[in-house]
This record gives sequence, C-alpha cells and structure tokens, in this order.
Amino acid sequence: MKKDILFVLFLALSCMNVTAAGNIDLEQEYRKLDKAIEMTDRYVQERENRIHKYKTALEVTDDNKVQYEMCRHLYDEYKSYMSDSAIHYIGRCIVLAERLNDPIRVDECRLLLAFQCTESGMYHEAMDILNSIDGEHNTDANNKRRYYITLANLYGELGYYCKVPHLQEEYYAKHGRYNSMIDTAKVSMNDDEALQMKELERFNSGDGKGALRFSDMRLKQVKKGSHEYAIVSFYRYLDYALLGDSVQARYWVTQSALSDVENAVMDQGAMWELANLLMGDGDLNRAYRYIHFAWQCASKFNTLKRNSQISPVLTAVSDNYEASLKRANRLLLVLALVSSLLAALFLGILFYSNSQRKKLALARNELSESNTQLAQLNAQLSDLNSKLHETNTQLNESNRVKDEYVGRFIHLCSFYIDRLDEMRKRINKMVKSRDLDALYKFTNNSEHRDKNLSELYEMFDSTFLHLFPNFVDDFNALLRPECRITLTEPGVLNTDIRIFALIRLGIEDSSRIAEFLHYSVNTIYNYRAKIKNGAIGDRDAFESQVKAIGM
Repeated sequence: MKKDILFVLFLALSCMNVTAAGNIDLEQEYRKLDKAIEMTDRYVQERENRIHKYKTALEVTDDNKVQYEMCRHLYDEYKSYMSDSAIHYIGRCIVLAERLNDPIRVDECRLLLAFQCTESGMYHEAMDILNSIDGEHNTDANNKRRYYITLANLYGELGYYCKVPHLQEEYYAKHGRYNSMIDTAKVSMNDDEALQMKELERFNSGDGKGALRFSDMRLKQVKKGSHEYAIVSFYRYLDYALLGDSVQARYWVTQSALSDVENAVMDQGAMWELANLLMGDGDLNRAYRYIHFAWQCASKFNTLKRNSQISPVLTAVSDNYEASLKRANRLLLVLALVSSLLAALFLGILFYSNSQRKKLALARNELSESNTQLAQLNAQLSDLNSKLHETNTQLNESNRVKDEYVGRFIHLCSFYIDRLDEMRKRINKMVKSRDLDALYKFTNNSEHRDKNLSELYEMFDSTFLHLFPNFVDDFNALLRPECRITLTEPGVLNTDIRIFALIRLGIEDSSRIAEFLHYSVNTIYNYRAKIKNGAIGDRDAFESQVKAIGM
C-alpha cells in the first residue's frame, strides 16, 4: 500500500514537471548547445585526465584486485568515448576476474562486453559471447537478469535495423520473449536498466504514454547533465516523437545532445537526430554544424553502426546546405551579370578579333589532340588484337586437352569391353567344365566391381582436375568457412565434390548422378541440399555459380 501511494505521488510530480515544461524556448536551448560545442576541448581534456589517472594507477600495481578495479574504471570511461578501448579493458577485466577465481565477475564482464558489442553494432560478436554464457542457469540473480536484458537489447537492435520483414518480426518476437523473462517482480524505483526495458517494451508496442510513465520514473533518479541523464532524455525524445509532440521531442533530444557534449561522449546518438530535425525545419546552418560535430565524434568512437547511421544524414544535410549556397551564389551571379552588362558590351568588340584568333588556335589544338587520341586508339586496337590472339591460343590449348581426355575415356571404355570379354570367356569355360562352385565364387565376388569402380573414379578425378585444376578452391570459395571441404588425398575427389563436378560437366539430373556414383537418388538429393545450405550467397543460385567455375 505504501509503495502504491509513493508511485501515485511520483506520477503527480512528473505530470507537474511536464506541465511546467510547456513554455519551452528551443532557440535558447540551441544556444546552450552551441556554447557547449565551443567548449568541447575542455570537456574532452577532463575525460582524458581521468583516463590518465586510472592508467597510471594500473601501471604501478601488480595486485590483481586493484588492476581489476582500474580496468573497470577505464571501461566506464571508454564505453561511450572509444569503443575499441572499452572492449579492450573489459576484456582485461575478464582475464583478471578469472585470475581472481571470481565466476560472478567473469560472467558480469562478459555480459558488459556483449552489451558493448551490441551498442557498437557488432551483433555477431555479441551473440557469440552470449552463447558462451549459461545465463538461464546462472546462480547470481543480477547476472541472470542482466543476461536477459542484454539478449533483449540485442534482438531489439537487430529488429530496429533489420530491413527484411520476416526477420524483423522474428527479432522483435525474441526481444519481447527475453524482455518478459527479466525478473521484474523485485524491480525497485531506482532500477534503471529494468525500467528502461519496460519503457522500450511500451514504446515498441506503440504505447507512447505508457513509455513516458516509465521515463518519468527514470528521470527522477538521474542527475541533470550526467551521461545517464542524456540517455533518459534521448528515450524521452523517442517517446514524445511517437506521441507527435514535436516541441517536447526537440527539447529532450537537445537536452540529450547537450549532456553528451558536456560529458565528452563520442557515441553521439542525439546530435545527429537533432541535425536531421533541424534540416527538416530549414535551419541548415545549424544542422550542418551539428552533423559535422556528430561525424567527428563518431570517427573518434569508431564503430560502423554510428558511421552508417550518420552518413545518410550527413549527406542529406550537406546536399541541402550546398543547394542553399548555390541558390545564394546564383542570386549574386545575376546581380553581377546585370551590373557588368554594359562593360561586357563595350569590351566585346575589343575582344572579338582576339577571340577569333584564339578559336583558330583552339581548333588546331583540338585537331592535334584528335590525332593523338586516334593514335592511342590504334595502339589499343593492336593490344586488343594481341590479347585476342592469346585468347585463341588458350582456347586451342583447352580444346587439345579436352580432346586428349575424351580419348582417355574412349580408351577406358575399350579396356572395359576387353575385360568383359575376358570375363565372358572365363565364365564360359567354367560353364563348359561344369565347375559351378568356382563359377559361383567368381560371380559372387564384388572385388572386380569395386576395382572397376575405383579405376573409373580415379580416371574421372584425374581427368576432371586436369581440366579444372582450381575447381576445389573455387568451389570452396562459394561456401562459408565452416562448410568448406578438405580432400583427404591430393588428386582424389570425395563424393561431395564428385556430385558437383558432374553438375559442372552438365549432368544435373539426380538419377543420372546416382547411377554414375552408385548411390540412391535420395542420397544424392541429400548431398546436394547439405552443400547448398552452406552457400555464402543465395542457395538457389549456388549450382549456377558452380557451373560457371573455370569459364
């Protein structure tokens, strides 16, 4: 009951704060941000001083506990400043926690590393780290909840940036599932991570007012101007944008950007959003300054995610800014042309005869250049003829090799005919002598068949690899690294390679391939499906790419 009363009072105070913020002077807030940007070097130096202090303390100690604490401080300083350094120091924290034999800290740092990778756009790495943690059976309640928070955050990011509808739906479904697994029964009023996830849950469901209720709770417990305040302000901007309140949205995104600048945060999310809004408002000068500042910060933070987000806005702002300059220049040009018209008419007569002489000289130069270009074209044509001759030579050599190996197969067929005739004579002899035991033993022995098949495959492998010596490497280049095939013996193909070698030769029907390799049709189909599932690109285009090898 007491908690419910406190919650109602808190919401009432929050509503009063929102009402008080109704009269907002956005221009004044922009001027505050402009002044803060001018003082960026000072804010950056303050952060660098803190970083230097922690690095010095780290270098002078051999105590693993102290080293761990210093690395954690360095991670906290770098996580919104330089992503690579943040990942480096949280990695050192993992090593030190293992030395201290502290599995709870090991898991905590791994989860922080996965979260940092997610925020940096390294989604695959974050997934690998999370897969290495048994979060569901974690005995530490905080780590278990952080595990689900990190998973929910990862799939939320994947869903937000995914452009494939069915994958986006799948990512958001996983985001919701892991979000629901977070233990919120014990969530207190000062648990910002859980409140943030609840705010996101309402936001993703389109409930802007519900998201703001949790945002109000978060805003109450952060210090104005802090990095945490910047994060809460940015989410409030998203909530108000969802509700269609453009003034409040601009106010809170400006507050987020201002706090980021004052805290020397290089992971700028608010600044480029604000630049995009200002571009839509027509304030191109300010939008241009802000987007370039955000780009400089993103370059220092050094993640592909931020660069890819800022690049389209930077391009759009730059294009609009340049278009504005061009319009102004065109107006100045018109004024200059009008003022110089009389002078141009007066000077035109004087320069007429001189211009005619220059045109004649220019025509001569153009004729000379045309002759030079013609000579160059002749040289290129000669070079092309040489290359064509070389190509014809290569084609003749290729045809000679193919003819030679067609002859090999003809010879092999002749050899098998002679062998079959020899077998016929031997069986005929056994029949005449009525030696049924020897006849049964001879016909029941599969050694001849296996030997013939081995010789056939050996001849096929040798001939195919001679015709396409780089086939195995080119074939593996079409597969993901973990799905590539390594031959156990040089020059001897395995079944996977032989199937696609036959496809390369134009034999695509599974029944014909099965007859040649002495497998069932279903087995051949399964082999083909397994290999295509490992393709780097479109699996439906995989066999077409195989047929193009060596062309």
